[in-house]
Amino acid sequence: MVELEVNGKKVYLKEFPREALKGVVLGFLRSLKLKEEPKEIKITIKLEEKDGEEHP
Repeated sequence: MVELEVNGKKVYLKEFPREALKGVVLGFLRSLKLKEEPKEIKITIKLEEKDGEEHP
């Protein structure tokens, strides 16, 4: 299962972007040579505002 939320709202992903996101994250994790296989992955990215500007 792959889910994406932006600003607390779920974003619907069709098959291609869903699988692409999954592939990018799994590829990144494989490059880290973790000791165990991932079963669940959670990523949180908080963007900071610069000089009062909001991110698009």
